Amino acid sequence: MSVKVKDIMGVMETIAPGHLAEGWDNVGLAIGDPEREVTKILVALDVIDPVVEEAKEIGAEMIVTHHPMLLFKKIESITTQNTLGKRIYNLIENGIAAFSAHTNLDIAKGGTNDVLAELAGLTNIELLEETWAQTFKKIVVYVPVGHEDAVRNAMCEAGAGHIGAYSHCTFGAEGKGTFLPLEGTNPFLGEQGKLEVADEIRLETIVPSEKVNAVVKATIAAHPYEEAAYDIYAVEQKGKTEGIGRIGELPEAVPFKEFAAMLKEKLGLDAIRLVGDPDKMVKKVGLCTGAGVSFVSLAAAKGCDAYLTGDIKYHEAQDAIEKGIGEKVANCVLLFAGEKYNAFPIDVWIKKVIDKYYDGNLDITSLGDYAGIAQQYLFYYARENK
Repeated sequence: MSVKVKDIMGVMETIAPGHLAEGWDNVGLAIGDPEREVTKILVALDVIDPVVEEAKEIGAEMIVTHHPMLLFKKIESITTQNTLGKRIYNLIENGIAAFSAHTNLDIAKGGTNDVLAELAGLTNIELLEETWAQTFKKIVVYVPVGHEDAVRNAMCEAGAGHIGAYSHCTFGAEGKGTFLPLEGTNPFLGEQGKLEVADEIRLETIVPSEKVNAVVKATIAAHPYEEAAYDIYAVEQKGKTEGIGRIGELPEAVPFKEFAAMLKEKLGLDAIRLVGDPDKMVKKVGLCTGAGVSFVSLAAAKGCDAYLTGDIKYHEAQDAIEKGIGEKVANCVLLFAGEKYNAFPIDVWIKKVIDKYYDGNLDITSLGDYAGIAQQYLFYYARENK
């Protein structure tokens, strides 16, 4: 059986649903034909030229990355006269699809934040900040007596009727339904021009909002009537929640430096950067993969002793401590991006800088191995000249 790009997309949707992504993100299929057959996939952090060339060398028809290829990039034309255009042209010419799962993979259960929390040895894990909550609708359908089981099963198989660990949760009440078939109809009960009074079941259940269309389609397909009568209502309760970042606890309090040494070993890092008192005892830890500086204050408010993230600049960490945030997080702001000089983290501020000075289209790969130094220069230049 052949596997296509759309099949890989379907698998990724179950791992990191697209609706979990932040509003500013640009996840999913950026380039490629969903019907293209795939025999080999290359997994990488970014779609950059060396990655594209490696995909060509190994015969990969698809590249799956964490960072979106077209994030914060303004495209007015695709030509070989600029780096991004040349890269896109190269991918299309060689039939290579480019797909990404970014903040949706960060947020999803079992995603990057959960992996980091597990590596850090945390227990009693909870969300740092809720970003999505499942909402529900109540669907009510009127079914002739004797056909309620078939309709119920169709609705529940399509995703309705789940409450906690229970499925097929419905309620039915008997009543009388009336209808008058008009000219051109082919009624299941009754006849044209005559009012029909039918024994019916009011069948109702709950359905996740994102599955309403599928449940309605299944309901109509299983319903014996030519025109099925149904209602959809909004309900107040929420279901499962997802969010960015995690908070957890170590089995026992340890000095900050010991926690950092453990992380360095488990993450296989050459270096790890600390801000704070290395002897301070740490038990409750907040974390956020990627550029998580904006959640330091929230971690502080929730009583964390330390905060773990990737893309925080040194002066931002110092500034957090000087403002008193550090006291609340036990003066511990932990960065594991040490000596990654080519890293160019893009947060809201840097996006504004790129939009202002480069019309939203800065080719980061052109900055080479010292892109991170360029990023810091842009950061402080824009701050001093705003």
